[in-house]
Amino acid sequence: MKKLLIAALFILVCLLPVNVDANNGIPYYTFTYSSTQRRIVPTQDAYLPLSITSEIGGYILNSPEDITIDKQNNIYIADTKNGRVIKYNIQSNVATLIGDGFLTSPMGVHVGLDGAVYVVDFTHKKAYKYVYDQSNDSYDLTVTYERPVNSPYFAPSDTFEPTKVITDSGNNVYLLLAGSINGLAEYKNDGEFFGFFGANRIPNTWDNIIKSLLFDEQQRREWFKMIPKALNNVAVDQDGLILTITNGQSGYLKLNIANLVFSQSNWGFENLMDLYVGPHNTIFTINAEGYITEYTQEGQTLFIFAGPDKSSNTKGLFNSPTAIAVDARNNIYALDKSTSSLQIFVPTAFADLVHNAITLYQAGKYSESEEPWKQVLKMNSLFDLANKGIGDAHFAKGEYEDAMHYYALSRHLEGYSNAYWEVRNTALLASASWLVYVIFAMIILTIVNRFLPFMKYVKAPIKKSHAYMKRFKLYNELLFGFHVLRNPNDGYYGIKREGKTSNLSATIYLFTFFLMYIIFIYTTSFLFNDRVVAEINMIQQVITVFIPFFLWVIANYLVCSIRDGEGKLSDVYQSSAYALLPMIISLPILAFISHGLTLNEAFIYTFLFNVSVMITVIYLIVMVKEIHFYEMKKTIANIFITIFTALMILLMVSIVYILLSEILQVFLDIYREVTSRA
Repeated sequence: MKKLLIAALFILVCLLPVNVDANNGIPYYTFTYSSTQRRIVPTQDAYLPLSITSEIGGYILNSPEDITIDKQNNIYIADTKNGRVIKYNIQSNVATLIGDGFLTSPMGVHVGLDGAVYVVDFTHKKAYKYVYDQSNDSYDLTVTYERPVNSPYFAPSDTFEPTKVITDSGNNVYLLLAGSINGLAEYKNDGEFFGFFGANRIPNTWDNIIKSLLFDEQQRREWFKMIPKALNNVAVDQDGLILTITNGQSGYLKLNIANLVFSQSNWGFENLMDLYVGPHNTIFTINAEGYITEYTQEGQTLFIFAGPDKSSNTKGLFNSPTAIAVDARNNIYALDKSTSSLQIFVPTAFADLVHNAITLYQAGKYSESEEPWKQVLKMNSLFDLANKGIGDAHFAKGEYEDAMHYYALSRHLEGYSNAYWEVRNTALLASASWLVYVIFAMIILTIVNRFLPFMKYVKAPIKKSHAYMKRFKLYNELLFGFHVLRNPNDGYYGIKREGKTSNLSATIYLFTFFLMYIIFIYTTSFLFNDRVVAEINMIQQVITVFIPFFLWVIANYLVCSIRDGEGKLSDVYQSSAYALLPMIISLPILAFISHGLTLNEAFIYTFLFNVSVMITVIYLIVMVKEIHFYEMKKTIANIFITIFTALMILLMVSIVYILLSEILQVFLDIYREVTSRA
C-alpha cells in the first residue's frame, strides 16, 4: 500500500505543470542590453519577487487595469470590474475607496502634483478629478473631463473612449483615447479642452515620401493605410515631460513641450502595456508577456527580468500584465488582470548600487560616482553604463585619455569624441613648435635644392628601380591602373584593344581591394565605424566583397552579349577590377584620417568617403560605355538591367541551393533509416 501511494504521488508530481527556478529560487533570469555587443547579455539579479496577492487592505481585486503611487507611497489601484479605485497605505494597512458606487469600469488612475486623484471610467467615457476632503476623510468629485463639444480640434465623427489619464507639471490633464491617431486629448485642469498632444508621426521612409508626393491625404489613408499608429499608454516624468508607448514600436518615446522627440529607449519590446518613471528618474516598462525593463533617464537599458507564467500564479511571473508602478524605495508594483493580483518586487544590493551611481551621475557628481561604477563593473564587466559613468568621472577630472578608454568600452561616441578633442588639442599645443621647425626646415631644403640640386640623388635609386621593373609585363600592367585613373576613356580602350592588362593583374587589383577593405573595417576609428571588431566574420566579409563583384561581372557580360555589347568576359572582369583603384587608394587613407577627427569634423570623413564611392561609380559607368561601345543612354539602361539580372541570378542560385539541400536531407533521412533498421 505504501509503495502504491509513493508511486501515485510521483506520477502526480510529474504530471503537474512546474516552473523551474532560474537562479537561487527565482523563476527568471535578469539581462541587460550591451551596446558593445549589440545584444542582450545576462547580468546579476536586480529585483527579487517579494509577494503576490489578490487582496488589498481587505478588498479583493477583480481585473485591475492601472496602478500609481503618490509621494507618500500610497498605492492607488483601478479595480476595474469592482467599479472603484482603492487607495492603500502599505505601512498602516488601511485602504480607502474612491468612487465606489459611482464608477463603473475605471481603467486609469493618476495622482497629480496637486494631490488630486484623476480617474478614467471607460463605460462612462469620461475622466474625473477627485479631491481629498480631510473633514470627511473621503474623496469628492470636483471636475469632469468629457467629450469636447463645438471644438475645431474634435470632429463629431471622432471617437471618445478614454482609457488612461496623466497630468503635467502645469496640472494640465491628458487623456489617452482608445484607437485615436490624434494623440492625447489635452485639457485645462478645470475641464476645458484645448487640443491634442503627442501623436505618432508617419515614418519618413523613401516609399512614404514618394507616396506623399504622388497622392493626397485621403488616397494615402484609403489605399496605403498611411495613418499614424495610435498610442497604447502614457506616463509623465518628474520634469513634466510626457512619455508614450505604441504597439508595434520598440521601447518608448519621451516628448518635450514642443511635441518633438526629446529622447527614446536604445532597445525595447514592441508589445508594451504600461510604463512608469521611478524615483531615480529611471523608466520602467512591462510588456504583454510580463517582461519588465528598466531604463536610465537617457534611455539606456539597465535591466530586463520577470516574464510569462507557464503554470498559474507563480510569484515573479505574469499571465496578463496590465500596469506597473514604483515607490520611493524603488520597489516595483505590477498588476496582472487575468489573476487579479498585485506583485511586488524589491531591488537587490546590485540594483541599489547601480541606482546610487545613477543618482550621483545625474546630479553631476561624476567623481563621486566613479567608485560605485567600479563596484558595478566588478560584478558585471559588460555593464555599459558603468564604463560610461567611469569615463565621465575621468573626463570631469581632466584625465581625458582614461576617459577615452572607458568611452570606447561603452561605445559612447559623443563622450569619446569630446575626450579625444581635448587630447588632440593638448598634443597640438605641445607639438606646435616642432611643426614650425619642420615647416621651416622644409622651406630651407627647398631653397637649397634650387642652388644645389640634391634631390636627384635621392630620386635616382627610385628611378633606377622603376626602370628595372618596367622590364616585367606584370609590373607594367599594374601601373596601367594609374593611367586608367588619369584618362579612363583611353585606359579602357587600352584594356579592350591593346591588351594592356591581364586576368592576373586584375585579380591582384581585386585582392588588393579586399585587403584594403579589411584594413578599413578593422582600423577605422569606432567614431565612424559601427562594426564591433571582435565580432567581424571573415567569411561574411569575403561574401560581401567577392559575390557582388562576380555577380556584376557575369550579369554585365550576359546582358551586353544580348544587347550588342562588344566586350568579352575577360574585358569586363579586368576593367571592373581596375575601376576599384579609387577605393583601393581611399580606404586606407580614410581609416588613417578617422583617428585624427572628432564628431565635429565628421563631415570631412563623410565627404571623402562619398567622393570615393562616386568616383568609383563614374569609372564603372565609363567602363560599360567604352568596353561595350555604347551611347550614354544605352549605357545607363544596361547598368540597371545588369543590376536586375544580378539579383535574379542570386535569387535563382538561392532557390537551387534550398532545393538541393532538401533533396540531400531526404537522401540522408533514407540512409539513416536504412542503416538503423540494418
